[in-house]
Amino acid sequence: DAQKLNEYAYTPLAQIQSWSSLNRSLFDVVFAFENYPIEEQSSEGKSSLKMRGFKEVEKSEYPLTIVVAPGRQLYLNLAYHTQHFDEAMIKRMVGHIHQMLHQVLHSQDREEIKNKDSLGTLSPLTAPEKEQLLIEWNDTKAAYSENTTIVQLFEEQVEKTPDNIAVVYEDQKLSYKELNERANQLAHYLRSLGVGADTLVAIAVERSPEMIVGLLGILKAGGAYVPLDPEYPQERLQFMLEDTQTPIILTDIKAIDKLPSTWAQVVCLDEEWDKISNLPSSNLSLLSFCYNLAYVIYTSGSTGKPKGVALSQESAVNLINSQNKAFNVQQSTKLLQFASISFDAAVSEVWTTLSTGASLHLVNNEVLLDKRAFTSFIAKNDINLATIPPSYLNSFNANDFSNLKTLVIAGEAASSEFFKLWSKNRVVINAYGPTEGTVCSSLKKIRNNETISIGRPISNTQMYILDQNQSP
Repeated sequence: DAQKLNEYAYTPLAQIQSWSSLNRSLFDVVFAFENYPIEEQSSEGKSSLKMRGFKEVEKSEYPLTIVVAPGRQLYLNLAYHTQHFDEAMIKRMVGHIHQMLHQVLHSQDREEIKNKDSLGTLSPLTAPEKEQLLIEWNDTKAAYSENTTIVQLFEEQVEKTPDNIAVVYEDQKLSYKELNERANQLAHYLRSLGVGADTLVAIAVERSPEMIVGLLGILKAGGAYVPLDPEYPQERLQFMLEDTQTPIILTDIKAIDKLPSTWAQVVCLDEEWDKISNLPSSNLSLLSFCYNLAYVIYTSGSTGKPKGVALSQESAVNLINSQNKAFNVQQSTKLLQFASISFDAAVSEVWTTLSTGASLHLVNNEVLLDKRAFTSFIAKNDINLATIPPSYLNSFNANDFSNLKTLVIAGEAASSEFFKLWSKNRVVINAYGPTEGTVCSSLKKIRNNETISIGRPISNTQMYILDQNQSP
């Protein structure tokens, strides 16, 4: 058809598009301003602004077309495709346009808004919308274990369920009572080395029951832990140690050779356990409270130099309470410990489990690298709650994990196709949050054919989406 046209024939853009292989419009939005002389004033001798109702347009070549016709009155013609927009969305858009024009008309400084840079200070939001965004949708106040620490939550659970299995790793199992006693012995030892409130203690231990004992022992001593993944490059580990100036490092025989040289005192748990196990196994007096540090975790540094994020006990306890409710963690829950100790998802995995009487199942790196072994691990241990990044699951069949009833997606974005596949016969939760926001700031339960989003803020958390001018 194109070859038959005269070289200089008028050709509508929509017709040109029909010749291409594109399956969508060349443009999503067309904005046309009819540029002809404008009458400066209304008959009353002053500026006026009126917005009128909708008028149906028979045909629009593009998803959204806006035509502005100036004159004694300002006319705005808007046409849209119903498969892209619904009437409520269009009404909202027109309301925003009206709001912007109203601000221009009533601005105290007309000259100032002629500067294009100052246009960004105008807000399209109406007063009710601002109230909804800033107040209503962020009214997340909820009661939780205020003035409580992670250690107190755990010790309360030990009193309730001392014989429940707390940690499982291969053929090793620790009950809540056994885990508590070992952590107490380590805490007594760390206090003898000078650990107290807000003392940073690094821990570089392979995934094992000793890793959990180490984390808990540091907190019971009153300190805050700095997790170091032994598989990290030595340069990164060196940076983290220098940046925190931690006086003590907990490690084990498997990991000790992977660490850089350091001035810190090194405590090798498996080599020194005979000495540590002679110390009292009773609970210690509290040295750390809700306002003290719980841990320092480093960001990936993907946008620059990694930074250590220091989080308080209070923030961690709020996360634990929120996720226990959202994930429906029960004493019968068997939760997978998947994340690296240096990734903040591990904070959620470990402490949501140990504050509820549930069981934490640790998986070794060899199993994680073997697709068949990992599938077997999930089935054999009857894992029913796990937090796993979607990129790891992409090579698996969703039907292989029939006993996994709750799947939490974190750390990465996932496609709508992914959620369709994995949300059959299970609850899939899209979790979002920067490390600075204490692991998880918002949650969304995704069901088939639902719009994917990062959801709403968790309890006692506020979220705001701002433009480049820091306005809602």
